[in-house]
Amino acid sequence: MTQVMHHVILFLSAFSCVFCNTDDIGISVTPSLDAGPINWKQTITITCTWTPGKFKFADILVGAESIFNHPVYADIVNLEDPEARLYFTQDPDVGTAELIIKDITKEDESQYTCSVSRIGPGGSVTLEVLEPPTAGVTGLTATPDFTSVHLTWEAVEGATNYNVAWRAAGTEAWTDVDVAGTEHTFEGLNVASDYEAKATASNPAGIRDGIEPAETTFTTKDNRPPHPVGGLNVHEADYNATTITLSWELQDNIDENRIITGITAAAVKEGAAEGDPAVVIDPQELGADATSVTFELPGAGDYVFTITTNNDFSAGVETSMTEIHTVKETTDPPTPEPTTPEPTKKPTTEPKKEPTTAAKEEPEVEIDIGDGGETIVCGDTRAIQPLPNTQAILKCTKHDDSAINPADIVWSFQAGDADAVEQTQIIASEIGEVANDNESSILKIKNVDANSVGTYSCSAGENSTTCTYTVSVTTTDSTGGVAHFALSGFLSLAILLIALF
Repeated sequence: MTQVMHHVILFLSAFSCVFCNTDDIGISVTPSLDAGPINWKQTITITCTWTPGKFKFADILVGAESIFNHPVYADIVNLEDPEARLYFTQDPDVGTAELIIKDITKEDESQYTCSVSRIGPGGSVTLEVLEPPTAGVTGLTATPDFTSVHLTWEAVEGATNYNVAWRAAGTEAWTDVDVAGTEHTFEGLNVASDYEAKATASNPAGIRDGIEPAETTFTTKDNRPPHPVGGLNVHEADYNATTITLSWELQDNIDENRIITGITAAAVKEGAAEGDPAVVIDPQELGADATSVTFELPGAGDYVFTITTNNDFSAGVETSMTEIHTVKETTDPPTPEPTTPEPTKKPTTEPKKEPTTAAKEEPEVEIDIGDGGETIVCGDTRAIQPLPNTQAILKCTKHDDSAINPADIVWSFQAGDADAVEQTQIIASEIGEVANDNESSILKIKNVDANSVGTYSCSAGENSTTCTYTVSVTTTDSTGGVAHFALSGFLSLAILLIALF
């Protein structure tokens, strides 16, 4: 039957349906509309059923318009192509008809009515289509704490669900959750760490193609105290100058992104009575990125300089580095030993003499260099008394004429009358740690207390000098000042004490 004849029959049925029974016409939709709107991009089938009879043919009305005359659907339906987006088919002998609509969208929403010639219009359904949100999330904001972040965003029209996620910066895997509202808090993050976050709006129809998630980055708060400064050095312009400049570096804090809010520089003259106006040295409060400070000292004496890094979490934590400097009484620089210039030799025409095998007189040395030339030359050793609960660094340097490797210099430690312990035990017991550079072996005593005071020795083997260095804890005198202590002197053994508190 051609479409023209079909339309004629439908037209005539309008005049012959005097006693029509529209209850005889059924309509259904697959998938069912009972669960609510149909998700977009699905294929639906609208089925009409009726009692077959002579000249009973079906049509489906979209609104009030026959699907065969519909301004959008007519051309597609009239193709009678099962592969087209819309396809209508019927079997009058059975009394069934189907309209198949593929990839439905909001534009397909309407009332669909089955109409049968000689009966008229019957059952109807109203098609509702749910599409994903047409826009993405906006206004994604992260408010980080130390180990958590609170995310908020603007509501998106048509969205019933938001997928929010976080990941550590530079990683691949996301941790996500679905929420119905416009905020969420993630817990269990690391302090002082960089993260990324994203949010996507959706509904049961899914996420619309081409809409990207909203993204943001954040860094959790840092509740770590700063590290002490590194490389603290004292610089004096002239011999025994009282204008002293100290310098340091902040690389340890920079490497770990630790926050410094300020730096305090203090100077104390040892042995001075508390409050003595002659030696009052006001501390200096410096900026967070300061790397030097200058003090005007009141005169000769031993001074302890302390540089302290500060932030909101440094209270009660050791973040200080200390350096000791002595300004001597004399204002005259040391007089170098006079040297006698060698007499100028006159040219001679005598033939060059062959070298002789006679023994050459060697200059007197302080100690036997040994078989391999491995030796350390030491001067007098005196007691070192750093502040309690601070760090101390001992630096043992090889003799200028020695060919030893600093790695061959080893340390030992003896507490009172107890047996001496070797370097490996010093490290294993965490009393100290050892490092080497091109000239020296460096022993860092981690915490000067009752367990680490005693005698420290360094040597470079059986034929080497053994140098000793005693460490005890500084106490406070009856006036409240810091008691005197002396630094070790040496010829080629450089022992540097750096105390942190």
